[in-house]
Amino acid sequence: MIIIRIILGLLIIAGALAMMKYSVQLTNITGKIELAEKYLGAPLAGTYTFYKIFGLFLMVLAVLWIFGVFSFLPV
Repeated sequence: MIIIRIILGLLIIAGALAMMKYSVQLTNITGKIELAEKYLGAPLAGTYTFYKIFGLFLMVLAVLWIFGVFSFLPV
């Protein structure tokens, strides 16, 4: 079970890194997020910053999950 957590955690980290690196292309595909544009406005570039913050959040959660902090999750 621990091997599955490590592999899935690394895949989530890779996806989060890709989300952070390619935030402009991701925004071109999905469009702008109005909530992010409203609250992360002009100096932070809205949607692009949202994808970077969300990617960082996913990476932190994946690392915590790999090390077993979330013991209530089934895998």
